[in-house]
Amino acid sequence: MQPIYRRCRMLLACLLASCTGHWTQPQVMPATRVAAPSLAKHRRAAPLTELANLDYSSGTITVFTIQNNKATVKAQFTPGGGYAQGIAMDRHGLIYTTISAPGSNPCAACVAVFTDSGKPVAQLPAPILPGAPGAPSLTDVSVDAQHNVYVSDYGQQAVYFYSGLERTGAAPTVIVQQSQNAASVLATPSGANVLVSGGCGFASVRPYTRVTRGHYQQGSCFGIGTIALIGGAVDEALETFTPVDGVFGAVSVSSPKGGTIFYTPDLPYASISGVALNHDASVAYVANAHKQCVYAFARPAKGWLLGGQPMVVATYKGFKNLDIIAAP
Repeated sequence: MQPIYRRCRMLLACLLASCTGHWTQPQVMPATRVAAPSLAKHRRAAPLTELANLDYSSGTITVFTIQNNKATVKAQFTPGGGYAQGIAMDRHGLIYTTISAPGSNPCAACVAVFTDSGKPVAQLPAPILPGAPGAPSLTDVSVDAQHNVYVSDYGQQAVYFYSGLERTGAAPTVIVQQSQNAASVLATPSGANVLVSGGCGFASVRPYTRVTRGHYQQGSCFGIGTIALIGGAVDEALETFTPVDGVFGAVSVSSPKGGTIFYTPDLPYASISGVALNHDASVAYVANAHKQCVYAFARPAKGWLLGGQPMVVATYKGFKNLDIIAAP
């Protein structure tokens, strides 16, 4: 899955123009156009103090602590012998990833949960779904504010969720099954909506809205800036943040209502590997693998879609092997 994912991300650079759907590239506005009241508000926001990073080339998860905008390594571990895929972090600092490897430790196919020191605390085993086309092969994970855990299962072409960690023996609830190429997933903070890449064509996702407990209604597909949701983030308004494949220093914000792009410093060399949001999506954290730093962008006064180029309010340095990131 990892080599295929990376090759597809490179191909997207050639095909993006014909696959964007609602996604559009606006004229870049100077950072000074951001409203001063919005900037002052986010300067008072709590600074980033911890970040988790999954290096897809090795399957290694590194937890960084951050003080005075400088990152230092707190813990480093390699779940499943290097087969970890997808990463999420909840507000308590627990780290979630998926493992799919026969005979691996701690499981052959599960969501593995760790403390921010790398200590394993729970495993959520993959179900065997009736009528599935293959064995479980988990590819991505997302966690909402209620600690529900969402998983994309490429092998069984399904997406399902577990109701928190207190019911580790309970079967997950299936959101969608027999989906084509169900390769990645993102849940909104409330869990009211779940985005799934698959079944929509190239560089597109489909939202699923919870209508009753355990039941979801599918919505219409919309385009995003990359091949899949891995390395992305979503807010309550379904504004979906991803790198833009083939475009240095670009971050796509896509939604059913439209889309935009904003840019990071370090142009034209910035290599954007991942995006994370704080608890209320007022700050977007963007990883630049070229400079091994993370930028904190404040949400503009008119919002992410309509507010133009957001302003960088902090730059965190000292990281190593930045790739897919997650923040509490």
